[in-house]
Formats: sequence, structure tokens, C-alpha cells
Amino acid sequence: MSMSQNQKSKNMFRHNLKIAFRNLRKYKTQNIISIIGLAVGFVCFAFSALWIRYEMSYDNFHPNADRIYRVNTSLFKWDTMAPNSSELRNNPYQLANWLKTNLSEIEDASGIQLFTRDIYTVLQLDYSFCNIFNLPIPENFFIAGLTDKPIAVIPELDNEESAKNIKEQLFNWDVQTTIPRWKANTNITFNVAAPITYRNTEEQLKNWRSSSYHIYILVRNGIDIQALKNKLDKVEIPEMWSNPVSLVLTPIRQLRYKDPTGNIQSEIKFNHIRIFAIAGLLVILSSLFNHLTMYVTRVRMRLRELVLRKVNGATDFQIAVTLFTDFMLVIFVALFAGLMLTLWLLPTFKEYAAIGGNNISIYSELFLYTVLLIACGLICSCILVMYFRKQALNESIRGNVRQNSGNMFRKASLLIQFIISLGLMFCSIVFIKQIRFLHRVDLGINRHNVAAVSLHPQYTDQLMQIPGIIDVLPVFNISFLRNMILSSGTQVTEKDGEKISHTTFSIWTVAHFFDFFGIKFIEGAEFSNESDDNYVINNTAMNVLKDVFSEDRYVTGVVHDFYIDPVKKTLPVRIGYSSIIYNGFQATAYRYEEGMRQQTQQSIIEWIHNVSPNRRVNFTYMEDIFEEHFKSERALLKLLSFMTLACILIAVFGVYSLTSLSCQQRRKEIAIRKVYGAEVLDIMNIFFKEYLILLAVAALVAFPAGYIIMKRWLEGYVKQTSMDAWLYVAIFLMVFVVIVFSILSTIWRAARQNPAEVVKSE
Repeated sequence: MSMSQNQKSKNMFRHNLKIAFRNLRKYKTQNIISIIGLAVGFVCFAFSALWIRYEMSYDNFHPNADRIYRVNTSLFKWDTMAPNSSELRNNPYQLANWLKTNLSEIEDASGIQLFTRDIYTVLQLDYSFCNIFNLPIPENFFIAGLTDKPIAVIPELDNEESAKNIKEQLFNWDVQTTIPRWKANTNITFNVAAPITYRNTEEQLKNWRSSSYHIYILVRNGIDIQALKNKLDKVEIPEMWSNPVSLVLTPIRQLRYKDPTGNIQSEIKFNHIRIFAIAGLLVILSSLFNHLTMYVTRVRMRLRELVLRKVNGATDFQIAVTLFTDFMLVIFVALFAGLMLTLWLLPTFKEYAAIGGNNISIYSELFLYTVLLIACGLICSCILVMYFRKQALNESIRGNVRQNSGNMFRKASLLIQFIISLGLMFCSIVFIKQIRFLHRVDLGINRHNVAAVSLHPQYTDQLMQIPGIIDVLPVFNISFLRNMILSSGTQVTEKDGEKISHTTFSIWTVAHFFDFFGIKFIEGAEFSNESDDNYVINNTAMNVLKDVFSEDRYVTGVVHDFYIDPVKKTLPVRIGYSSIIYNGFQATAYRYEEGMRQQTQQSIIEWIHNVSPNRRVNFTYMEDIFEEHFKSERALLKLLSFMTLACILIAVFGVYSLTSLSCQQRRKEIAIRKVYGAEVLDIMNIFFKEYLILLAVAALVAFPAGYIIMKRWLEGYVKQTSMDAWLYVAIFLMVFVVIVFSILSTIWRAARQNPAEVVKSE
């Protein structure tokens, strides 16, 4: 009996599978659209989820990772009202000793420095760092005077050629041993480890004003970390700063995506990766609703078949299994296609996203996402099957089928697809518009055709003789084009009898700075190189500290705000000349003629090598620095554009498929309308009106939501593009025209059929 029952189950499964494959072939166009959409959505979501997991896994391999924190300092939180009051910075080395001495909650603290030389990066550390990170370096490694050469250890390298190259570069180092190599997902990357005293004297390490160190602490077990954060939010360290300072703790596990300084960033910002993941989910959602819509439509077309099966003895359960198999077959085929596509693209994606690690963990996560999508499919199919089993079939038997409920589901599903498509399309276009806007808008500074070279300003006359160079400017170093600010100071104002201190930032340069960069004056004139006292301020400094600067006789002029970083808001800036700082200038900025970038660089290199053959020459280009700020946006735009196109195609082909099915389902109605005198355009108007209304309702939802999202995103930039009314109209018309053309041929073909033949076939 048991064997007979098992055989019956197997036969029923084979029978249902045959029916499902038959329907898969019968409605191949609609099913191919569903499969492609679900497969693409799965790939996008799987890759984005893997990316997020990898970004969140940084430095979690350390044994004490849950107790390690990075410390940054906000000097101005408690003594300023200026826009930079929340700015964080690095710390003096002595802060590590202060934390260990004064806070019992902290087990150990360390200060480190990282610097790059040639092909390797050096980590300067102390023994406390080894305790915090379980780095197996002996204590005598840090005892000075053991060798005449700089002491180093190097991590083990898998690539023998890389190890050989680094060892060749370390010919003048005393390389004592090798240490285990850290995993690739770490924010502290280094090829060589050396004692902190390698390039720091004892006086420098004890100097509280030297804030060039990264501080890491190890918190004791069982400590209330929130209480410790509150305790460090306002501390008094007289040696470091006259006013209270705020020490900000960031868990090392979160440093990659929650670095408060913003200095630790991947090629694509973490928030942008999350947007990528959300977009992937929207593609899956759009595809799933598209599949559900077509599935419901096809089932309603098969109601007569299902009723006949029920009359011939099929049970509700058997019919439910048939419907369930039909629905899930498309899901499984889509998952198989998605997995194959994922495995094929995985090496390329890992290289693009700089993801390390082994494939086993990635495959296990892919399996998890597959199970989740199958679960979603099961839930959706069960809901639909229960609906048709309990309601639709019974109504069909009684001859009282309510078409309106099916139409409502179809309309709701299409509405969701239109909302997703319009919303993604709107966001992508605003993305493009903002990036182009920032490249065209006047940011107050002429950054075009500007470079800096590691050449002392004493050679500016020789530099001007090189063909293609039209102007020069002495600068502090080649990083001047990236961040012109060299120092900061405090200005005090009084309001209602209370003294308020404000922080201003200083740019030290020469008077030619304004002409060189095309910075325009609001009032007054530029300063003179003959005096160390006169200076110029920007408009923000005048607005914030009007009471101070309006009466300052050393202020010679006010300039418009200018931005070298399109994301950072402008700070209150003073621009002045200092003979002391000028004597420390080590580089030269120059402006070259359009199209002469490579020629001028090559000419400078040849000239310097003729004078000093072994000298290394470095260049920075202001336009390259500006473009670096858009790396993440451009990468996200590529991903978002692809998924927007996918959603639009899913919606458009979904409309095409539904129209085709509707025409097939309503061909008798179309024929009768033609018999009573309806023209082809009249019949087409029935369909166009329905989709136009749905598209209009979708626009009323998608556009306001898109506006709110993009308005918030635009606020992160110093200047924002407008979201004009024509943008909404253009997007709406583009989508509508595409939809019209997608259904035009189907309806035209159905409307031109001979009514007599259609009625006879019925």
C-alpha cells in the first residue's frame, strides 16, 4: 500500500512537472522576461550583499577585535560655534600614555604612524600595539641601540616576487624576522613594521602639539562602553589644549564604514554600496511582481481547464500542487540562471570591489540568498494557490467569475513596477545632472590645467621657460592642491557678555595666489608679500566673525568662497603671507596650456634629470584630485543605471506580455466591438487609457519620493543642481512613449483580425 502511494506521488509529480514545462514553453516570452528579471535582480542583490558583508568584516579577525577602539579628537566641540566644531583629527603620541594612566577602564593604548616609501608601507608601532593586536614581535625589538641599521620585521607574503622586491628595497634595514600576514580586509595595511622611534625622536613623541599619530586602545573586559564614551566626551587635558576636548571612540570593526573623520574610505562609499543593495532588492521586487501578474493572468485563462479537471475527479490539493509547480518552476529556473551568472561574473566582481577571502564563504552566502528567494517564492505561490483553490475555482464552477478582483491585482502589480522604474530613473538622472553640474558650475577657483611638481620655488624662472607653462606659484608641498590649509587659530567674540571662541583656518601663500587661481574679490584688494601682518579672508569668515574682522586693520580684502572639495562645506579661512613659512616652501604649482599636460610633464622630468639624474619627481594635478571625489558616484551611477534599465525593461516587457495575454483573453470582446463599428484606434484606446492612468498614479508616488531622497543626497554637496519641472515631464513622457510602442504592435495585430473567424473559433 505504501509503495503504491509513493508511486502515485511520483507519477503526480512527473505529471505536474510536464504540465509546468508545457506552460513554460507555451508562454515562453512572458516566462523569459520573468526569468531574466529575477536572475538579474538576484545577481545584483547577491553581489551588493556580499560587498556589504565584506566591508563590515574589516579587522574582525583580531582576537580582541570587540574591545579595540580608535580614538580621534574634537578640539573645538566645547569652545566654538564655527562650522568646523565637529571636525575630528589625529592625536599626539602622549595621549596614549595619558589614557592608560588616567582611565582604569583602558587596559592598554598605543600610538602608531603609517608612511609610504617607494613600493612599501611602513607601520611605526610600539610594544603596546603588539599587546592590543596580538602581534608576535618580541619586546627587545623596541629597545634602541641594538643595531646601527633601522630595525624592521616584514609580514609573510604569498607572492614571492613581491617579497623579493620589498627585501631588495630594504637593503639598508636590519630585517630581523617575519610575522604572520594580516588578512586583506584590514584598515591597517603595511609591508614593513618598525619601532615608533625609527623617525620620531623622544622629544617629538613627548610633544603634545604634534598631532600626527593614530591612537588605538584596548578596553578591559566587562566595561560599559557607552559610559566610557560619555566620560570621554568632555575631558580636560591642559597639556594638549587649554579648553576641554572631546575624545571620540570608534570600534575597529566599524571603522571601515563609520570612520568619523571620513579619511578611511573604499573606492565606493559604504552608503553607496547600500544603495546598490536596495536597488538590487527593487529589481527583484519588480521582477517578482511581474511574474506574479503574468502568473495570475495565465491562471485565469486556464480556469476552464482547471474546472474540467475538478469535474473529472481532481481534488483541491491536486489542483493546488499543479498551480504551485507551475509557479515555482519559473523561480527555480531563474535562480539557476542567476547562480550561473553570479559564478561567471564573480571573479570580475571581486576584482572590481577589491574583495578578498576564499570562495567557500561567498558560496555559502549565495546559498543563503537562494534559500531566502525560494522562501519568498513559496510564500507568494501559497497565497495565490490558496486564493484560486478557495475562491476562483468555486466561482468558476457556479459560473460567477469576478474578473474585477483579478484586474485589481494586475493593476496593483503594474503600479508597483511603474513606481520602481520611475523612481530609479529619476534618481539616476538627478545623479548624472548633479555630477555634470559640479563640473560646469563656478566653485570660486580655476582648477583647470593646474599641476604641482616637487621642485623648489627657486627654480620658477627655469620652469617658466618650458614650452606650454604659462604661470607658476610657489607652494608648501605638492599636496597643497589637495588641501591648502596649513594651520588653524582661535578668534574670540563676545555676545551678551559671554566670550565665544571660533576657529579659523589659514592658507599661507604669496599675493599671486589670487590671480593664479582666479579667486575674485568681494571688496578690498590682495595683501602684500612685504608684510607678515596683512591677510585676506573669505566670505564665510566675514559672515561668521563679522564683529572681529570688520574692525581688524590687517584685513586687506574679502574674497568669494572657493571650494577644492565639492563635498566639504567651506570653512572660515584667512589667506596671508609669512616669510617664515615661505622659506619652508618645497614645491611649485604651475598652469599649462590646454592639451599640454603630458608634454609639460615630460619636459620638466627631462630638465630635472639633466640637472640631477637620480632625483625622483612627483606631480599632482588639481583636476585629478577633483575627479577623485566622484569615484564613488561614478561607480554607483554605472550600477544604478544598469538596474534602472533592468527595471524599465521588466516593466515594459511585462506590459507587452500582459497586453498580449489580455488580447488573447479578450479577443471575442474585441471582435464583437468591431462588429458593432469600433475602429482599430477605438480598441487601442481602451488599453492606452488603462496604462496611462496607472503610469500617472505611479508618477504621483515615485516623483515626490524621489525628490525627498535626492534632496537629502544633494545637501551633501556645496552646490546643488535644480530638479526642475521639465525633468518630471521628460521622464514621464519617455516611459510612456516606450510603453506605447511596446503594446502598439500587439493590439494592432489583435484589432485587425477578422471578427467572423474569431467568433467561429470561440
